[in-house]
Amino acid sequence: MQPPPPESGQELTGDALEECLRLLDELPSAAVSSPAFRRHWPSISASLSLVSASLSHPAFPPSAPLLAPLASALSALLSVCTGGAPLGHLHTVSLLSSSSASLSQLAADARLLVSPPASSAVGESLRLGSAVSRAAALDALADSVASLPASSSSAAVSAVAAMLDSGDLLPASRDKAVSVLAAFASSDAARPFLVEESGIVVPHLCRALESGGASAEQACLALEPLTASSRDAAAAVAARGGVAALLVACAAGTPASQAAAAGVLRNIAAFPDLLSSFRDEGAVPLLVQLVSLGTPRAAERALGCLQNLTSSDSDEGQRLKVEAFQQGALGCVKDFLDSCSCRGADGRGDEPGLAPAFGLLRNMASFRYIAEIAVSASFVTQVVSALGSDKPTTRTEAAMALAQLCNVGKARKEVGDAIPRLVWMLEAKTVTERDAAARALAALVAAASSYRKLFKKEEMGIVNVVQLLDPAARGVDKRFPVSVLLAVSQSRRCRKQMVAAGACGFLQGLLAAEVDGAKKLAECLGRGKMLGVFPRT
Repeated sequence: MQPPPPESGQELTGDALEECLRLLDELPSAAVSSPAFRRHWPSISASLSLVSASLSHPAFPPSAPLLAPLASALSALLSVCTGGAPLGHLHTVSLLSSSSASLSQLAADARLLVSPPASSAVGESLRLGSAVSRAAALDALADSVASLPASSSSAAVSAVAAMLDSGDLLPASRDKAVSVLAAFASSDAARPFLVEESGIVVPHLCRALESGGASAEQACLALEPLTASSRDAAAAVAARGGVAALLVACAAGTPASQAAAAGVLRNIAAFPDLLSSFRDEGAVPLLVQLVSLGTPRAAERALGCLQNLTSSDSDEGQRLKVEAFQQGALGCVKDFLDSCSCRGADGRGDEPGLAPAFGLLRNMASFRYIAEIAVSASFVTQVVSALGSDKPTTRTEAAMALAQLCNVGKARKEVGDAIPRLVWMLEAKTVTERDAAARALAALVAAASSYRKLFKKEEMGIVNVVQLLDPAARGVDKRFPVSVLLAVSQSRRCRKQMVAAGACGFLQGLLAAEVDGAKKLAECLGRGKMLGVFPRT
């Protein structure tokens, strides 16, 4: 049985916190004169002490939602004490028992607001109790996500997911739960557990996304790591019409919402089988517009989405490349790179990264016509400059773009400075960067004799390329270092350098694997042996 509401003369008015404190001051003296309180007073007194301590705590929020039901419960108790509600004995005892339990729950809720639950009890606090109690636990959790250890993060993520799936949740708590999921997404400790619960939380995040407003932004922040690491999560968002909702956020959301939504779209576009969702929603024009008009961060992520959309060599991918070009993507890339150059940006710190811009340029430049336009627009200078970036991803994408642009005749006078940088990149820690450098060098030395002369002058050029033939250099497409070596194999000095660097031993494995060009290179080095390239033993 719930305590009766306060009489009209006792309705909660003015400051809710002050009203509760006033009632707490009056109750002890009123209870002394009430015989009915003797049996229940110990438990009620303990709850009143907890409530009083919590309400007096500096961290207690003066506008906490539980103040209204707390004031109602305290007012009802005071009414019983003063005889303001003439009831029979049994009714009074029943009312006091119910009020004692209700007050105990409210005391626990109030305590949560000033003292976050112990890490071991996070899940229990969110799963048990009334809707108000769980809302208070959720508020407390929101403030402590960053400090939760991994051992508690799993239980917390699971409990929030269960809360959302239960359906018994206040609207405000649902929005708070979405923001807590966004906090989990930014926590290194909690993020893996959030991914594990993606099957449960993604539908709820999609609903929040469709609702718009602040909760949509928080939903995007939570969806970004989920869609980045799970194809199932990305497919679930696409299947629920999430691409359309994300595009709406890109078009009409706040700057933060636009960046977050573009990040989720970028992740979904990384899966070729989901590209139809973008085609159906006419995504390319809007993404190009976001590159042009959005914040640097939103523009970077929109470029990343366009890069993923145009990366496939399928008919769909080719069509998207043409559409992106027709919508002005090449000009937007140029403006983006120019603006980053003006800010001195190289992907450092909080500045946007340049890799997606060069990646999109590379994809579009696979069409010779677009490559020629890009060269005429002085993209080559920016690409060569980016090879000196301090970001491996930027260097990698710039090298791949250069491989597409260097075959255009007008580009040949502009890329001489690229050779030393590409040779240096052959020693990079990441295999993708070494592979990109080999691809760019293969394209350069095949394009003009002047590039071959520049490469032969590099002291470590031959040695670094030969090292890529090593089977231990996994992830490097062996065809490209073989192509580079073949291009300079007519030089006796270069052949001697190849042999000294161990090329003959590496070639045995490449011959067995039937790598393109390996047989021809082995024959070149074999002829060199007959001519005395190898010292006699």
